[in-house]
Amino acid sequence: MAGIYRFINTDIPSVGCNLRCEYCYIIQHGDEASVLKIDAAKKLFNYPVEHMQNALTVERMGGVCMFNISGSGETLLNPEIVPLTYGLLKNGHYVALINNCTISNRIAEMTEFPTEFRSRLFFKVSFHYRELKRRGMLYEFAENVTMLKKAGIAFSIEVVSNDYVLNEIEELQKFSKEHFGALPHVLAGRDEQVIGTYPKFNSRLSSEQYNKVWSSFDSDLFKYQQKTYEIPHREFCYAGVFTGTLSLGTGDFAPCPGTKKVTNLFEDINSPIAFAPVGQNCPFEYCYCSFFLHVLAGVSFEYDPGVRFWQFRDRICDDGSRWLTPTIREAFSHRCCEYHTPYSDDRAFFMDQLMRVRYGGLVADPDIIAKTAVVVANALNELNIRKIAIYGMAQIGKWFLSILNETDIEVVCGIDHNFQNISVDIEILSPDDDIPNVDAIIVSVFYEFTNIDRYLREKTNIPIISIVQLEEKL
Repeated sequence: MAGIYRFINTDIPSVGCNLRCEYCYIIQHGDEASVLKIDAAKKLFNYPVEHMQNALTVERMGGVCMFNISGSGETLLNPEIVPLTYGLLKNGHYVALINNCTISNRIAEMTEFPTEFRSRLFFKVSFHYRELKRRGMLYEFAENVTMLKKAGIAFSIEVVSNDYVLNEIEELQKFSKEHFGALPHVLAGRDEQVIGTYPKFNSRLSSEQYNKVWSSFDSDLFKYQQKTYEIPHREFCYAGVFTGTLSLGTGDFAPCPGTKKVTNLFEDINSPIAFAPVGQNCPFEYCYCSFFLHVLAGVSFEYDPGVRFWQFRDRICDDGSRWLTPTIREAFSHRCCEYHTPYSDDRAFFMDQLMRVRYGGLVADPDIIAKTAVVVANALNELNIRKIAIYGMAQIGKWFLSILNETDIEVVCGIDHNFQNISVDIEILSPDDDIPNVDAIIVSVFYEFTNIDRYLREKTNIPIISIVQLEEKL
């Protein structure tokens, strides 16, 4: 496979940074003294690197992935970044590192990786021109970029559109042409503190002036963002399947940044991963990650099929060389959706309804409940399940019970830690009680399935199924 099966946006638990850029939202909105160092409590992983490597094999992930690693600060400051990157590359994956290309010792270590590993490594380099100039680090930065290129490691250089550098645009461009052979790409600045909308930073320039200034970089990334930013997406979205956001600190996995947890990848590495799409239930007003969710992952399948991710990362230099290596360019020429089969209508409908409850609460529409009942009954009949217990009787459990009440499937009981305070028309047991004889226990709390499954398997041989796994039979 030349492309990427899943694109995993990966958060590494670091908050420290060695730069103090004027437009950085961490500095602007936080206490600078607390950001000057890596928070000892946040830099530590809950699991050792070897465990994470074993949890993220190609086989367990379903195919070759790209792990796009970024910290809330400078990614390469995390002391485990080199062995972690090595382990993921050894597994056969691609790795992208979002960084400011100033941590020279870590970069040098990675240039010593085996050639085949380096061919699947990509540096997305943030170019903070004014801050590097202020600190006298511009030439060190350029030397590190040259080090990557000589080592055969793909890279892309990117500036964030911001008003602070407006008076130095020409010298920034001149420096880039002289040292990188091409102009950097431009990422539209946004305020990541405004959760749910992530609006663009306000510029003192008019819209016409703003576009004129930043269009001078001739960046396809900037052009695409200007065209697609703040456009709502309410089609069925496969974020959570083709792509996802992984916390390396905890192992928690969600469809995309800011969405709700689907599962944990590190708690039980011997269990298969139940990926789940967000469907039509994106909690945001518009897709602020569209340039990789739609273009690289293809989470909407048909959205902008003519655009390819390499356009946002590659440059042809004045000497004819490229920023992207052939291996990375080829990977970025495909979309994750090329390696997945679209869901059947029933499968998409069921997952959409499940996620609707997860994000919006109980579904009361009787027609929707009746339609969902038919779909669920078909899945359970396929599994030869006629009598069940439901583990977890909060919103999703009550919704699932209302679905099953429309079928001939018998719900013998519910199981919940809060058993004393739940009022429904079936018996509610404590997890510590003996479980009656049923064909299966369906876990409605799918995002905590690994822990629940481990606990229940110590006390029963009854099949334990996550509600998400029902969709596999549709």
